[in-house]
Amino acid sequence: MKRPDWLKVAVVEEICSVSECVSEGPDRYEHWLHNDLSFYNGPELAWRVVPEEVRHEFDLYAYGTFPVKFVEGRQEPFEFPPLQIQPLDSSFEQLGYDIVSRSVGSSFECSPLSCNHMAKEVGVNRCCLVDECELAFQLGIKFEAGGCEPGPYYVVEVWRQRVMPPSTPANASLKTR
Repeated sequence: MKRPDWLKVAVVEEICSVSECVSEGPDRYEHWLHNDLSFYNGPELAWRVVPEEVRHEFDLYAYGTFPVKFVEGRQEPFEFPPLQIQPLDSSFEQLGYDIVSRSVGSSFECSPLSCNHMAKEVGVNRCCLVDECELAFQLGIKFEAGGCEPGPYYVVEVWRQRVMPPSTPANASLKTR
């Protein structure tokens, strides 16, 4: 989604957050093709939940999550559920890193960068993400300790594929443009 008027950060052109608070995805629960982290194991599954006539309204995103979480101001190990994720191909470009909460269930929830206007205080890129992994880890601790949203928090690498190619692998999610 293009930057909403309420987010007063000139460098931000669009919101490419893992969170669906600003840019929504299709109803993944109607089809139940997602994995235990509420994403898809590959693009073909992700595109199956989007009706053909509205596919042009969506971009395909892929995410890489680190095996850590931030709880009570410190970093702890995070054990992934068993997943069957296909590797990314070269049609995906890295957009940056998001820091997202996950307080209830298996889905990621809010990104303080967009949801809590923290992009005003942190150097973000045009996608409302941070460019450096090290900074994202520092922000994971800061956001969780600062109480932006209930935690724990996770650092997620965000990738995007602009065109829908023939079947290509990725741990995928869809968001509206």
